[in-house]
Amino acid sequence: MTTRLAIGAAVAALLAAAVTATAPTSAVAQDPVLGAPVVGQCFDLDAEELSQPSHPETAIDCSAPHTSRVVGVAIVPDGLGLQGPKVERFALETCYAAARTAIGVRNMRALNLTAFRIGWFVPTDEQQAAGARWLRCDLVLGGPSDLQPLPAQLEVGRFPYATGVSRCLAGRDLHDTACSSRHTYRATAAVTVPGKRYPRAEAWQELGNTRCVPGVITRVFRFGWPTKASWKAGDHTLTCYSRTRR
Repeated sequence: MTTRLAIGAAVAALLAAAVTATAPTSAVAQDPVLGAPVVGQCFDLDAEELSQPSHPETAIDCSAPHTSRVVGVAIVPDGLGLQGPKVERFALETCYAAARTAIGVRNMRALNLTAFRIGWFVPTDEQQAAGARWLRCDLVLGGPSDLQPLPAQLEVGRFPYATGVSRCLAGRDLHDTACSSRHTYRATAAVTVPGKRYPRAEAWQELGNTRCVPGVITRVFRFGWPTKASWKAGDHTLTCYSRTRR
C-alpha cells in the first residue's frame, strides 16, 4: 500500500518553485503513460494491424463485433528499450499472464489448448518521443491470418472447451484456427516440457512422437511447440493434435 505524505503549504510552494526553476523542460514534458490504452477497450484489428509494433487507432464499442480486447497494460522498465529481445520477453511474460487471467485458466497448457492468442503493442514514435513507455496486451482469437470476432464471454471454463474457442489446425500449412472454422486437427492434449534449455528441433520431434501418444485419439496426429522467445517467457508447452473428419 502506498502512503502519500503531506507537507506544509509554504514548504510545498518553495519546493515547487525550485523544481520549476531547475528542472529541464524536456524532463518535465516526459509522460510514460501518454496515449496509454485502458484494460477492457476493444478494437477491430485485422492480421496486418496485429503484426505492427504500434496501433494508434481509436477503440470501438465492445458491444459491436471486434477482434481484440485489451487485457493488460504495463509500463516498460527503464533499460529495456521498446524494441528487441529484452522487451519482447517482458511483453510475452506480461501478456501471457494477462491472457490467462482474462479467460480464466491457470497455466500455459490450458491457454495453448484454446484458440486465443496474444498481440502486443508499444507507443507510436511520436508518443515515445514524448516519453511514453507503456505496453498494451491484446487478446485475439484464431490464427494469425484468420482473426475471429471475440465472444462476449471470455472465460472458457473447464477443458474440453467450446468449439468456438478451441484450438485447431487447418490448411496445408496447418495454421492455427478456432475449431468453429474448417479444420483437420484438434488440440486434445498439452504437455509441459521440463528443463531450462530450449530443445532443438530433433528433440521436439522425439518429444512429440512419444509424449503426445497418451493424449491423442487417432493414429495420425500432429504436435507443435513454442518459439524460443516464448520458451524464455515461460511457455514450455508441447501441444498435441488429433485428426478430425471436418
